[in-house]
Amino acid sequence: MTLLLFLVGFVPLACIGALTMRLLQGSSPVLSRMECILYGSIVGPTMVMIMIFILSAFAHVPIHLGGMLLAYALLCIPLLIFGWKQRLPAKRIIRSLSPAQGWNAVHETAKEFQQMKTVHWAGMLLALWIALKLASGMTLLMMDPAYNDDVFNNWNYRAKVIMHEEQLVLALPHNPNAIAGVSAYPPTVPLLKIWIALVSGGWNDRIIALASPLWYLLALGLVWSTIKRSAGRGWALLGAYLISSLPLLLMHGSTPYADLFLALHICIALLPLFHALETTDAQERSTWLRLGAFALALLPMTKSEALLIHLPPILLLVAGVLFLSIHTKTLTVKQALHAALWYAGLLAIVLGTWLTYKYMNGLAFGNAKPIDTALALQPGALRSIGITWVLEANFLLLPGLLITLLLARQRAAFGSPLAVLSLYVITVIVGLAAIFALTGLSTEALRQTGSARGIVQLLPVMVILVTMLLRDWWGALDRERKE
Repeated sequence: MTLLLFLVGFVPLACIGALTMRLLQGSSPVLSRMECILYGSIVGPTMVMIMIFILSAFAHVPIHLGGMLLAYALLCIPLLIFGWKQRLPAKRIIRSLSPAQGWNAVHETAKEFQQMKTVHWAGMLLALWIALKLASGMTLLMMDPAYNDDVFNNWNYRAKVIMHEEQLVLALPHNPNAIAGVSAYPPTVPLLKIWIALVSGGWNDRIIALASPLWYLLALGLVWSTIKRSAGRGWALLGAYLISSLPLLLMHGSTPYADLFLALHICIALLPLFHALETTDAQERSTWLRLGAFALALLPMTKSEALLIHLPPILLLVAGVLFLSIHTKTLTVKQALHAALWYAGLLAIVLGTWLTYKYMNGLAFGNAKPIDTALALQPGALRSIGITWVLEANFLLLPGLLITLLLARQRAAFGSPLAVLSLYVITVIVGLAAIFALTGLSTEALRQTGSARGIVQLLPVMVILVTMLLRDWWGALDRERKE
């Protein structure tokens, strides 16, 4: 019953997201059905919560069930009308093989059939193992109250206060941070929890907590579908195994933190750039860029660090992809400018609204604290970062494997579409290390809290990158063996 009530609240949000993803593709669809559901399940809740935020912050619409349904209707009705007018064909694109083999190639040999059968059974065993691990984590999630600092002060406590007051609240009762603290975070996650609570009939910690396992499964789904599209089912299975093996990611899948929520939005903002470079068709590349522009516009409304840490490098990569597209004549200057306008226009609408609200209410423009402009090397910070990121069991061998592959497969890492993922991961990791080592946020590294969560936000992208580089390395070894 708990799961059913959660789905009653979540499914309508996912549907509006999937419809948006379908409409954004226009007459040149690129997403498979599974990808459309995954992307829609990520963007849909955020879209609706942004609309609720706008109505409450600027039109003073109460945050109760009626006000939230009004926000949903203001998004859903125009999308349905536009979709009906477009009469878009229900075209399903299945990309189960690598581009070199052709998207619609057919497995014909007995050997290939046997390989597919092996992957099928291995996939079922992995799914069962993931289900057992997730079930153990959910048992603790359902039994224990939310007591972690950020969980209590921000995501859950803040949601309860807003739900009680039926409006956005700046100064939280009994919260010493008040305006300078958690109120500076985007309210998307608390509003999502309120939506689930109101639709399901009232606040229930167990129902609300199910968002975290869902985000965990969506992360696994993104890794699977991305690698499957580019490298096939076998490598997708390896990627799913890698990401499901990471201890700290599983912990976040069974704890009401919001870092997985941000990780999902990073993926759908970044991966379209990777897929855009994989295709040489101008229409498909334009479609991928349009999807990426929409996803990137939502990114600043996830967590505060999205604006300061993740948005700038992705924007630089967007500029690089557009320049490369013009240079290789994959896109005309007009098409590239059109894509740039999508990015600029959508980002200006969402980001402008949020920054206006923060400025009007005197909210800090840093993370949970104002930006620290005094830079100095903090004693012990770099050592603590190294231990947390590499030597502890948080991420097992993933960091070392990533470094090894980046050095060993430099041509694939920086001379192929994977360069988008490689440059992003390196830039963000260097940026995080600098922030924790040079500012007052070094306490987050010394306590081994915020620095570890910063890497959690990158894990899906890192696993995709590692798996694809392993595939390139394996291909090189196979060619050498045959020669």
